[in-house]
Amino acid sequence: MLNLNKLFIAMAIALPMSAAAFEVTGDHFTGIWKITSVTVHDEGTTINAESDSAGQYGKVYLTYNLKASSINQNSGTWVGYGIGISPEGNLARGDLMGVWTRDGSVVSIKNIDVVTDGINFAQGTMNLISGEIKVDVYKVD
Repeated sequence: MLNLNKLFIAMAIALPMSAAAFEVTGDHFTGIWKITSVTVHDEGTTINAESDSAGQYGKVYLTYNLKASSINQNSGTWVGYGIGISPEGNLARGDLMGVWTRDGSVVSIKNIDVVTDGINFAQGTMNLISGEIKVDVYKVD
């Protein structure tokens, strides 16, 4: 867990400084989720979403817990959880963590996920008006 925390801290520092130069390429899948609920509370905002087809993970349910930065209310960090079941009946679980920024009604996310089958990097957007979350997911190992 300590190494994952160090990775998260490094990512939180490095990504905002190099956002214009940051590009990910390689094998990936694009997942599209539909926001099913939003809960606003004193610690931030919780967003729940589901997708019928999220790559090898199949039917996937996600929870994002967003917390705004004390410096800028249009950005912050988040942690989340996911569970998926493939058409073959394979269950996958994941612990998710990342950073977010908001521009109008669109929240951009970048994250590192520790999942049943390894580590993923993901980046994408949440459209708060349409309720669509679109994320490109890359296998790290």
